[in-house]
Amino acid sequence: MRVAIFSECYFPFISGVVTHIDMLKQALEEQGHEVMIVTTNPKALCHYVKNGVLYCPAIPLKRIYGYGVSNPLNLQRLRILKEFDPDILHIHTEFSMGIFGQFVARKLKKPMVYTLHTMYDDYLFYVAPHKWGQNMVKPAAHMYIRSIASKATEIIGPSLKVLEFLRRCGVEHHINIIPNAVDLSDFLPKNVDSKSVDEIREKLGIKPDDVAMCFVGRLGREKSLDVLIDWLTAHFKGNERFKLFIIGDGPEKQALLRQIHENGMDRQVRLLGKIEHSLLPPYYHACDVFTTASLSEINSISMLEAMASGLYVLQRLDIYNKNQISCKENGDIFETPEQLAELLREQADLDPKERQERRDRVTAFTQKYGKKEFIEAILNVYERAITSYDAKMKHRR
Repeated sequence: MRVAIFSECYFPFISGVVTHIDMLKQALEEQGHEVMIVTTNPKALCHYVKNGVLYCPAIPLKRIYGYGVSNPLNLQRLRILKEFDPDILHIHTEFSMGIFGQFVARKLKKPMVYTLHTMYDDYLFYVAPHKWGQNMVKPAAHMYIRSIASKATEIIGPSLKVLEFLRRCGVEHHINIIPNAVDLSDFLPKNVDSKSVDEIREKLGIKPDDVAMCFVGRLGREKSLDVLIDWLTAHFKGNERFKLFIIGDGPEKQALLRQIHENGMDRQVRLLGKIEHSLLPPYYHACDVFTTASLSEINSISMLEAMASGLYVLQRLDIYNKNQISCKENGDIFETPEQLAELLREQADLDPKERQERRDRVTAFTQKYGKKEFIEAILNVYERAITSYDAKMKHRR
């Protein structure tokens, strides 16, 4: 089977979606399928294919994490796809590459699968800073998502939260719920050098009895890191046993630095900046807890990596995404700063043996997010899409 995958960004850009697509590409190729990634490259002067990736010239959008947008109806790009002759197209974006994927599907008469990765209601402030503007934009955004979904042969979402969102957008199609899966082997305790973990703990000033929290992700408003910092300040300011390390970069970096300083939390909350994905494992292992107040996640890949590393997850209640947490097994849910403080104190009260038992339990939990189950589910969707599309085309003839 030949699969064309469309994404607004790919390596060297790092994000949960990029990690997801790379794992999908690897899993398909391991089973003998041929894959072409179609993506943007703001630094490219012309279209070129390298290692199975078609890079397209693009205009950078620095305000939105450095993404790029390309001409969505390029005929040169269409010729390259026609030569590749995909059996199925899989779009992972709603923007220029997603529009182009729809264009290719129509021109080449091929089935299209659409995976929704983003809860766009939580990102409207990027295009409409004021609440009244967001209220005006939201119906149009829902109509746009509904339009894309209506053109798809099959739709995939990584959690029930996607199902709820698409129904709000007016999408009536069947939604395939396939949880995100990533290759977690690099994060498993047996594959991480304990010496490198000790070096990171020393570098970050983490003592044996500390409760070291971490968050890994983009520094955007939708991640609610300001909420997390304020809530930690309210209960743990001055208690340096409780530390938060934030890994990532983004448009909120300067605002967060100001907030940390104004809250007097410079010694307890640190922004570590962007860290290459291959260097992340010892940072996760150096910490005890993955903490997030974000309500914009669908099925967080960084959370999966943290769990594979043994980190207990403390997640702010998101009613449509709470199924990622099995309370007291891999994490807990909090709704208020008081509940967060209670859970962190509970972690602090664990003795070394109890801490290790908790870590082992969390790591074991991640085995349900296996690559084998993930790719089997994806291939089932692809085969169903091809069969139903062929039947529809025969009926039209």
